[in-house]
Amino acid sequence: MIQRYVTGNATFEERRSLEEWMNQNADNRKLVEEIEEIWRMTPEENFSVDVEHAWQQFRLEKQKPLRVVSEKRERSARKQSAVYSDSKTMMYVLRAAAVVLVMFIAGSFSYYLTQLELKSEEIAEKSMFYQMQEMVTSRGEKAKVRFSDGTEVVLNSASSIRFPKEFRGSKREVYLDGEAFFKVAHDPDQPFIVHSHEAEVQVLGTEFNVRGWEEDSEMEVVVREGKVSVKSIVTESEDQPEVILTKGFKTELIRGEGLSPAVKVDPRYHMIWTSGGMHFDSVPLYKVFRDIERRFDVNIFLDDEDMMDVPFTSTFQYAELDEILSVIAASLEIGYTRNEREINFY
Repeated sequence: MIQRYVTGNATFEERRSLEEWMNQNADNRKLVEEIEEIWRMTPEENFSVDVEHAWQQFRLEKQKPLRVVSEKRERSARKQSAVYSDSKTMMYVLRAAAVVLVMFIAGSFSYYLTQLELKSEEIAEKSMFYQMQEMVTSRGEKAKVRFSDGTEVVLNSASSIRFPKEFRGSKREVYLDGEAFFKVAHDPDQPFIVHSHEAEVQVLGTEFNVRGWEEDSEMEVVVREGKVSVKSIVTESEDQPEVILTKGFKTELIRGEGLSPAVKVDPRYHMIWTSGGMHFDSVPLYKVFRDIERRFDVNIFLDDEDMMDVPFTSTFQYAELDEILSVIAASLEIGYTRNEREINFY
């Protein structure tokens, strides 16, 4: 993964995983940075035969002396021994070995890639991934973003969206975890696609809401204006390859079960969150609590687990936490206590 990252051939998911690993530990980040420095110093076309020279350049640049005393290898396969000045130098040597090995692989991989003839569209798609950006909201906050094509997005609490700095190629693609409202700029020559776990939502220009967290078992799409196509990338079948939604219709995707038929809804209730409201229509209590936790950055507990599936219905135009808690308690005839961010129903 490191060699693909350094040579610019990692997928977006690989880049994201490696960057998370780098953020966990300063030594992890330092290792990758050192490998990147070697890659920059060495001409790509000469790399397969010039690894040792690159390493010598790197040592001179860093001015870090390295002392290694080793015995010659013998045909009887005797073990080599090495003496290092201290434990810190020992770790540096091990890191150096890893650098040389990874860069040797990277050089071979790069040479292989130069032999391939890639189509122009594939090159454009790769370029798009290298410039991906990410917006993340914490619990209790929302955010707005405007893409390079003019598309406007409102991102709900505890959500994230990945998008390119500039849309290129034949498609505009973004990746959503959580909930977002999209107002897509019309472009018939460049369809807009939202990837949300097991679903793919494709439009040309419209206004719609996508709701689907990785931790949830379902996701939904509701259209306010225009027309969208929703596909399941996991359970697609010939009988129902996609669901077409127009203004005022919704579909759901349940993990492992595929897409539901389009049903008529009032889009205002599904997008009320963008203006500060909350809406629940026969929603199980555990899902209500989960939404409140995301919205207000709190933790909710209920001492009677049997009540978690009780349906709750209510609409809050301008949701305030204390108001919501009071309505829930009154509706279900239960009490609650609140200690800063912890709420206990009983």
